Amino acid sequence: MAAIFMLMGIVVGGYGPLLEQLTRRFGVSLPVAGTVISVHFAGSLPGVLVAMQTFTRFRAGLTVAVALLIVGVGCALAAVAFVWPFFLASVAVIGFGFGALVLGLNQLVAYSEGRRRAALLNALNSCYSAGAVAGPILVATFARDHFSTLFLAAAAAWFIAVIGTAGISGRLPVDAASPARPGLLVGIFVCAFVLYVAIETGTGGWMTSHLQSVGVAYGGAAALTSGFFLAIVIGRLLITLLPARVPESGVVLVGSGVATLALIAASVPAVAPVAYIVAGFAMAPIFPTGIVWLARLRPGDSRATSWLFPAASIGGTFGPGAIGLVIANAGVGWAPAVLAAVALAMTAAFLLASRQPFLPR
Repeated sequence: MAAIFMLMGIVVGGYGPLLEQLTRRFGVSLPVAGTVISVHFAGSLPGVLVAMQTFTRFRAGLTVAVALLIVGVGCALAAVAFVWPFFLASVAVIGFGFGALVLGLNQLVAYSEGRRRAALLNALNSCYSAGAVAGPILVATFARDHFSTLFLAAAAAWFIAVIGTAGISGRLPVDAASPARPGLLVGIFVCAFVLYVAIETGTGGWMTSHLQSVGVAYGGAAALTSGFFLAIVIGRLLITLLPARVPESGVVLVGSGVATLALIAASVPAVAPVAYIVAGFAMAPIFPTGIVWLARLRPGDSRATSWLFPAASIGGTFGPGAIGLVIANAGVGWAPAVLAAVALAMTAAFLLASRQPFLPR
């Protein structure tokens, strides 16, 4: 599971520095190239919706294996793509497999036994972020001259990962007594997760271009993008040291508030590099800890937290796209301000969720 998380991080983390290479390879503008991030998450949405059914009906290892094969096929298609629409279709295939994997692997841990589920899930998600650190470096090093080879190597890695799915057992629990439709509490979490994923993917996808616009060289901007994801890795690992008695709600709310302030600071060119790294530290525990927070509020019924993953797909689809529209109309310098505004809305949603004793579940 840790290896799969790392592979996912490598692919998603590489999209930001890949944008410049896509403009050259396919002859599209930078905002158009940026739609690749939205297409990835648009493809993940149907993958999530399918996985919501298969992980409760079939052995988890089977669904994981099929999803790995789908991602591998998508990478192979991207390697041989010769026109822009074909490449986007390949990315959508990759996203479909991602959607199933993100839902299934996070859910299997969130509903496992043990008081340290939040720590374990943060540790596994740190592997995702570790892959995202390597992604920009790999793209910056090899994509210009070895574009197809890079994607073929990725496809081989995904196919090899299928071997490990034999060790993944069980299926997700469903509580027949709980309502099948998400209530107000789940709806608030869904809104918060839509906004969170928009922030993380938007930051990772556009900070390279934004830093270049304020005078940072391409290589340095790509390295700082890796630093952003490295901060998420370290932050998630450090969260595992917190005592189990620390409430998940407190961790999420503090992280949301600090991330908002850091993104506001990123609008100042002189402090932007440091501000992005601080934002990465602050964002680190929000996604995995938020899943466990809702799982504790709705124990024994994976359908509640399952709705968070379509939210993640929607956030990844429309978040970067909205930032791209701002870039096209106002310039890349506005990206931090847009991200900060979205982060503020996310913080407000989590604050409302913390009032859950007063909300119908």
